[in-house]
Amino acid sequence: MHVLVTGAGGFIGRSVVRKARSRGWNVTGVARRPSDEANLIADLRESIRNWDIPDAVIHLAGGYAGCSMKELSGIDPVIAKNLLDWGKNEGVSKWVFASAAEVYGDVAGVADENYPCHPVIPYGKIKLDIEGMFHDAGFPEVMVCRVGEVYGSDGRILHELGGKLRSSFCPWAGDGNIKVSFVHVEDVAEALVLACERAKPGFNIYNVGDNEPSTWRQFLSEIASHLNVRNAYYLPKYLAYAYASTTSWVDRLLGRPPNVTPQVLRLLITPKVLSSRCLYDQLEFVPQYPNIYTGLGEALRDF
Repeated sequence: MHVLVTGAGGFIGRSVVRKARSRGWNVTGVARRPSDEANLIADLRESIRNWDIPDAVIHLAGGYAGCSMKELSGIDPVIAKNLLDWGKNEGVSKWVFASAAEVYGDVAGVADENYPCHPVIPYGKIKLDIEGMFHDAGFPEVMVCRVGEVYGSDGRILHELGGKLRSSFCPWAGDGNIKVSFVHVEDVAEALVLACERAKPGFNIYNVGDNEPSTWRQFLSEIASHLNVRNAYYLPKYLAYAYASTTSWVDRLLGRPPNVTPQVLRLLITPKVLSSRCLYDQLEFVPQYPNIYTGLGEALRDF
């Protein structure tokens, strides 16, 4: 199979490219900057021309989850439109889109694929809009994967949280008892490649999470335990938002991309427990890391 992977230089994209190549597939990795996984350098916000036509596309490219609506609106929908226009013109029939659990918003209980979508941050709203673009495009095979909270040794979340915990200053909004479906990046890559490999006719949605949802407090405690450092400070939400607003303003003033934004804090206090039963049953997905304890043990081994 010849598969094209957008966002091949990103955290998830790199794992997807490696996973697809390990199956013996011919992989074209698309990214804005050169990397071992990207062999086609392009800015997807510009019109696409003269690409080889793949059998399938796995679409991951997009903005940071903590961006504002204004920032995301100039990235994700523009990329999606260019990609879909190209795909229609060239007759690409099989698509896998990496969406996000944030499309559901505040999940009361457990969200399966039929749970109502009421996103509460711009990232979730944009992802839901792009799902609609894929639906309306009318391709023969579309697999939308709504991915939970992704972590791994090379990921932003562990580097930022690990760095803050090691510095003995890791403030956290609320009490940390918000339950989330986490998922290791290698399991996300396997799910996306499996969706491509076993694509079904029509428009299909699958949640992607591990077997055992955990709280952010458990996640942070596990990181602190592995690093042998002090745990996070749990702050009232109003103080955490004041901190996020101030640090975001300072980062932008200094020309740095902000790490902690109000959108990020809203994400961290949003419960998102997913049922991934359809992925497990219909596509026969088996996670390598069924919970954060096995997953973080691997991710933090050489941290």
